[in-house]
Amino acid sequence: MNFSNMTIEEYANELKAKKSVPGGGSVLALTLELACSLCLMCANFTIGKKGYEEHCVEVEEISKELETYSKRAHELIDLDGIAFNALMEAYRSKEQNRIEEASKDASEVPYELYLLTKKVEDIAKRLLVIGNKNVTSDASIAKDLCEAIYPGCILNIKANVASVKDEEAVERYKKII
Repeated sequence: MNFSNMTIEEYANELKAKKSVPGGGSVLALTLELACSLCLMCANFTIGKKGYEEHCVEVEEISKELETYSKRAHELIDLDGIAFNALMEAYRSKEQNRIEEASKDASEVPYELYLLTKKVEDIAKRLLVIGNKNVTSDASIAKDLCEAIYPGCILNIKANVASVKDEEAVERYKKII
């Protein structure tokens, strides 16, 4: 499974096929990667631009963070499907321990995506204040994309949390669901 390296057209064709993977979680991860890219564009138009010198160091640091977050979001595009397939395999095995472990893994991907989205949203909000005013609409769109990701993450966690017996993990999930 390597959806993260497909063209947009190839990915969309896979998405609309009668298959379970890729699915919504993968789309959420791609959406976050796109939000990161919009924020990076705003940062790139800010760094070295006259009138934004006082924020240059901060925006350079933001850019480094965004590169890291973007890379992880890109990885999550595939990890969501991997976790889903493992969960389906566990259900077919009917082995309770496998189901529990796979349910936790399938909850961890959207949980991580949720937390990562929060970081990107905070950056987008900051770029709205300090970023190049000619492209802050792109930072605003990135913020809106982040806001659109949360409900899907919550749905995906809720779909799996009932089979998770790890109380510590369940408590972490409950903080956002």
